[in-house]
Amino acid sequence: MKKRILTMMLAALAMIGMTACGKEEVATQEVEYDMTFENQTGMDASKLEIRYADNADWSEISLTEAEWKSSYEMPVSMRGQMPVAEDGWQVQMTFADGETQVWDGVEFADEENLTFSISEDGEPMVEIGADAPEAELGETEE
Repeated sequence: MKKRILTMMLAALAMIGMTACGKEEVATQEVEYDMTFENQTGMDASKLEIRYADNADWSEISLTEAEWKSSYEMPVSMRGQMPVAEDGWQVQMTFADGETQVWDGVEFADEENLTFSISEDGEPMVEIGADAPEAELGETEE
């Protein structure tokens, strides 16, 4: 009986909390992305975060090392129910010196290589391309 009351109270609190936060419901989709992110910014990153819209909270992508070195690649996997990012995702890097940079409108898809860089004018750029299967690497056309 106590478990049932506790469960009902938790459910009621969750409903109140969702109503009180005032955020509108976001459409989701089931995803299974295995991507490669490449840091070509010329700076080491200490933190990497993503979000689907300006009003959403940032979600941190765990780095395998203390810093994501410039010119290094990193595998990134996303699985499960994810928000539908109508205008693409935002990716934020915090660099070792504390400076941050945000890339807007980044599209995620399975088996893609995303190369993050900064132009000479200081503008964030991302190049998106499909990963080549390992068997085809180094092969030339005849």
